[in-house]
Amino acid sequence: MSAETWLRLALVPLAVYAASLAARRWGHAASGYLGGLPLIGGPITLFLAFDLGTEFAATSALFTLAAIAAQCAHLLALSHAARRHGWAVSLLAGWSAFALVAVLVATLPLSAPTAAALALAGLAAAWRWLPTVRGHAAPPAVPPVELRLRVAAAFVLAGAILFAAPVLGPVASGILLSVPITGSIMPPFTLALYGQDALARLARGFVVGLAGFTAFFLTLAAGLPAWGVGPGFIVAVGAALAGVGVAGRLVRARR
Repeated sequence: MSAETWLRLALVPLAVYAASLAARRWGHAASGYLGGLPLIGGPITLFLAFDLGTEFAATSALFTLAAIAAQCAHLLALSHAARRHGWAVSLLAGWSAFALVAVLVATLPLSAPTAAALALAGLAAAWRWLPTVRGHAAPPAVPPVELRLRVAAAFVLAGAILFAAPVLGPVASGILLSVPITGSIMPPFTLALYGQDALARLARGFVVGLAGFTAFFLTLAAGLPAWGVGPGFIVAVGAALAGVGVAGRLVRARR
């Protein structure tokens, strides 16, 4: 592989590493904020725009946006299964829910408003029906071995997506870019090491982060072909930060 390919792959585990350090410093909810942001899908979509053009990347972003509903189904199934089962069964439940919703999304004739409506409906359902956070929890220790395992798993998953997406086309690549990589790594570790309440905090943090994910991919799906790569991604990053800021403010106001 070329140096550029290695650099692209390195961005993904670095995102997981940063989110894990955030959990150590600020707690599980903050880790979810970062894990939900497009720290993985964003760079990969940028690479697709450079390699395959803005039309391809915009179509991919459209299906990534719609598949946020599948990410929310993943969080709901995983979190509720964790109330009765261990991390392996819970992760299987989450992946099954993601696959079911993602397959349905892939068959739909989508526009930017329709995809945004699906994403927002998924976020609202996740926030409404995720397990309730109880009490207060100190930030987790996140030992070095856990960090290494998270980073290794992220690297493997990202490699599979990055190499498969251009071959399978924009629809499949969009769905693949919405695959919950950090959502499949951090929750099992959190459940196994810190328990159900910590997982509930992480999952609700993911929902806030996914508000930024939604704003990011909606901006790309709607404006990338007209604006071009540079301006399109600059505006999308600003939209993502604004989305997380608004969602976080609403959560704090409700509390």
